[in-house]
Amino acid sequence: MAESTKPPGAAIPRRRRSAEVARKEILDAAQRLLSQGGPDAIRLQEIARDVGIAHPTILHHFGSRDGLIQALDARAIRALSDDVAEMIQSERAEDSGIELLERLAHTMDDQGLARLIAWWAMREPDARAPEGIDPPALVRNISRLICDQLANSRAGKPESEETVSFGVRLAVAALFGDALIGDIMSPVQAAERDAERHRFHEWLAELLVERITDSTQNEP
Repeated sequence: MAESTKPPGAAIPRRRRSAEVARKEILDAAQRLLSQGGPDAIRLQEIARDVGIAHPTILHHFGSRDGLIQALDARAIRALSDDVAEMIQSERAEDSGIELLERLAHTMDDQGLARLIAWWAMREPDARAPEGIDPPALVRNISRLICDQLANSRAGKPESEETVSFGVRLAVAALFGDALIGDIMSPVQAAERDAERHRFHEWLAELLVERITDSTQNEP
């Protein structure tokens, strides 16, 4: 099969699509730019070219560049929340601690969510979370899911939901920081960084599980 002769960065031919499909493709293109270059790399003209739409179409769906970034932020957090809930409620819940942290780290680091949140917070110190996203409520819901799962397991019910909430917040804060400055703080060479990052996630998961399960009250 002959290779495509379309030069890199060439615009994709425009085609008709539903509003839902258009929004998804715009967000997907913005996500690729975010992963590659951080929030400053999200440029509407480049997204329009990549998706094969007119620049005003992005404004029609999201209102502005800031609106697009908020929608991207909200989508990532919703997807992460759904993944966490599914893993906690799965039959593999007792073995999913490291998997939860790996998924969170992937969203924070590889998908650029940590840089996006930091950029947004520094740019708009008093800005609220994206519409439909309530971070404290997410922490509460995840903490309750973990409490319920522990109560139905051999570990027993934790002393308080606050203990689990602290663990959830510690995990988020640790992975958020690692995504932003982990490469700078790590003593290993770049080629060894992925393996070291995985060891850090394992260590953090063991620490959190030990602390939370130590607070459980087993029934006699």
